[in-house]
Amino acid sequence: MAKTKKLPLVAICGRPNVGKSTLFNRIIKKSRAIVHDLAGITRDRFFAETEWQGRRFRVVDTGGMMDKPSGQIEAKMQEQVHAALEEACLILFVVDGQHPLTRLDHEVAHTLFKYEKPRLLVVNKLDNAKIEENKYEFYELGMGDPVAVSSGHNLGIEALRDLIIAALPPLPEGEAAQAEPEAEDSFPDIWEEDDEREAAPVERPKDPRIKVAIVGKPNVGKSSFVNAILNEERTIVSDIPGTTRDAIDVDFHWKDQDYLLIDTAGLRKKAGIKQPVEHFSVSRSLRAVKRADVVLLMVDPIEGLTEQDKRIIGYTRENGTAMVIAWTKWDLVEDKEKRFKELSENIDLKMPQIKHVPMITISNLTRQRLFNTFEIINKVAADSELRIPTAELNKVIEEVKAKHNPPSHGGTRAKILYATQTSVKPTEFVLFVNQARLFHFSYMRYIENQIRAQYGFDGVPIKLELREGKAKHER
Repeated sequence: MAKTKKLPLVAICGRPNVGKSTLFNRIIKKSRAIVHDLAGITRDRFFAETEWQGRRFRVVDTGGMMDKPSGQIEAKMQEQVHAALEEACLILFVVDGQHPLTRLDHEVAHTLFKYEKPRLLVVNKLDNAKIEENKYEFYELGMGDPVAVSSGHNLGIEALRDLIIAALPPLPEGEAAQAEPEAEDSFPDIWEEDDEREAAPVERPKDPRIKVAIVGKPNVGKSSFVNAILNEERTIVSDIPGTTRDAIDVDFHWKDQDYLLIDTAGLRKKAGIKQPVEHFSVSRSLRAVKRADVVLLMVDPIEGLTEQDKRIIGYTRENGTAMVIAWTKWDLVEDKEKRFKELSENIDLKMPQIKHVPMITISNLTRQRLFNTFEIINKVAADSELRIPTAELNKVIEEVKAKHNPPSHGGTRAKILYATQTSVKPTEFVLFVNQARLFHFSYMRYIENQIRAQYGFDGVPIKLELREGKAKHER
């Protein structure tokens, strides 16, 4: 079930390609939604929280409104837009200030009147010296005073934020606005690959949510999983590959735990990326892996682990992110016991480095074991934060050496002088040794397995670093 207490919602809408996503990014002061000249990039509802003048609120970016959807995806896009408008307490109607009003602009305006909610008419792309002069032709829409902005050049955005705050419902009695430290806008003027330029870090409380990135190849059921969990069509689902284009953040609450589900675009091979927008989609999916606490990798059990799945696993491990594997569409598997054994044996044989990763079989259609997934996610997330005290870790290392002495080479025996855990997320240990070259990878794997046997670290990549140095008591 979703959280019951929600911040007021501001919905951004308008016909395709008027700059809604660029405006969304400006208002929230971060580059979150994909921006591209191609119309129809935004498909799902894209939510984010922001703050202005001490008042926090949510903003939702929507797909372009159209009068005659031409296919299944466009029809579902319109459903997503209207769902956002139903929930919103304020609507920003965006039009293109560089072109005359179109018939579709007038039809969108007519539709918005039916919602009987506060509205602001935002005239975008007025980035020349005649901003005030050009905006007045838009009065014919009957939406009151137009608000002139250029989201691409960051003009008029602060004035728009002021108007948004003024139009929001008043705070509940006894609840005061609380300003957060303001950071400089991190929105880039030009899109770059996997743009990581964020606002300067500020001291904030630890996020109590477990961030779960739902990743996998196209059409394995990522969006269907989110919709089944929420029991609503929160993201568009279609048999057409590439339906999800951006990473969609969805808040979820279950059994006293808050989660942030990140529904990502299907990760396809580089050779399969045909359009520039797919490049951005893949970039956002990979970024989701980096910012997640746990990656939920969804795999088709009929196909089994493909080379692309293995690449995703490799990328997740490189980033030190914990992982759970979900075999989706389990309702389609005939001999379930036999197939699960085959899948497990295949991993043991071809990818022994992920034998520690928990696996679960699910069905979005029958809802089989959907919520069991979160019990596993909780365990893996807890293990990813596990820190072993140095004294305790060195007792384990002594037991490891007693069971199996480190190897020797050329008459010199490898020695582990002491060990310490240096970080979590990623989980890393440093072993201080006499000579790093003496330690074969098989013995390192043995040490890792012994640590796992003692402490679990289910689904958590472990990095062991060898560092030559003297024993602690000799320093």
